[in-house]
Amino acid sequence: MAGIALGVLALVLVMSVMDGFEGILKQRILGAVPHVLIKPISATSATLDVQQFNDMIQNAEFKQDIIQVLPLVQSVAIMQLPSDLKGVMAQGISDDKSIPLGVLNSLSKSQYSTTPDVSSAASWSRFMDSKYGIIVGQYLAMEYGLAVGDKIRLMISGTSHYTPIGRMPSQRTFTIVDMFHTESEIDEQLVFVRSQDLNRLMRKSPADNEGIRLVLNDAFLANEIAQQITEYFPESDYKIENWHDTHGKLFDAVKMEKTMMWFMLSLIICVAAFNIVSALVMMVTKKQNEVAILKTLGMTPNTISNIFIVQGAYNGVFGALLGGSVGAILTLNLNGFMAATGLNFLGVAGIGLPIEFSWLKLTYIVSLAIIMALLASIYPAKKAAQLMPADVLRYE
Repeated sequence: MAGIALGVLALVLVMSVMDGFEGILKQRILGAVPHVLIKPISATSATLDVQQFNDMIQNAEFKQDIIQVLPLVQSVAIMQLPSDLKGVMAQGISDDKSIPLGVLNSLSKSQYSTTPDVSSAASWSRFMDSKYGIIVGQYLAMEYGLAVGDKIRLMISGTSHYTPIGRMPSQRTFTIVDMFHTESEIDEQLVFVRSQDLNRLMRKSPADNEGIRLVLNDAFLANEIAQQITEYFPESDYKIENWHDTHGKLFDAVKMEKTMMWFMLSLIICVAAFNIVSALVMMVTKKQNEVAILKTLGMTPNTISNIFIVQGAYNGVFGALLGGSVGAILTLNLNGFMAATGLNFLGVAGIGLPIEFSWLKLTYIVSLAIIMALLASIYPAKKAAQLMPADVLRYE
């Protein structure tokens, strides 16, 4: 009983923390990157804008899963810093309505920002009013000692022009207007500029775009929605990508880790269930005289079997409910308990563990423990039901 309770408690606690870490990764990384990209394959393909896309999918079932449709203006760029060169992905923002929701409220939170008390909306407005302004991540600023107001040069290797000293990549000096803060590797890889400025740098029309990007209500539906979009935008004319192509390996690793943790901690419950088997087998051996006498008095094998199944089920049900209750209480109050006792598993003062508790998963875990306890009771119960009174009582 104690083994089952301990196994359920450990499984509830660890899976809640793992779900919390996955949720943090989903929020910080997938909030800043495009969930689905739709781009024309060649110049002969039809151009694509936001209004055209909305008109084409207005009757689609997956439309309710899309929360933002934004024009796509982006390019791989080289950032020339005071002491180094850094490869980044430059994304264009055309207006206040084209800001991805994942980074909408991420400005003015950095300790390196000179205007930490200004609201995020005001920061974006100031950015949109700044010609050749750029927003960089706080980790990038931390690594290279950048601050708001510094000048950095952005170069696009895909476009170039002739100069007196030869062919040179298209480049322009930008001024850091603000910094965004997602607390992930995205802070070092992504920069935001105005779409018209990025288009000029790429030798395109200021209002041009290379496709559209979709922000989904649930980023993990990206593969499914990308498949459904092909019905409206044939793969022969449009290239459809999603975040799995760039960040899928990270989340696949997290998913595999969760699966392995689930499997290994479930073994604790399996060991406890095996203990139920051994305990009931010993009980059958010890009580075989009593079982034989009950059978001679008319008790049926099914009744004998049910007695031992109920005994095993009692251990499983009570242990699973006890472990589930203690696990839920401990999980919901884990950070408070850590703060009260001075424990800090992350090594950073004031930061607790990310926890995402699910009553549905708690129900699954408790049900799993109960089912395993019932299955463990079947073999000893059958052994008790198969006892022959004549063999047991022959020498009594």
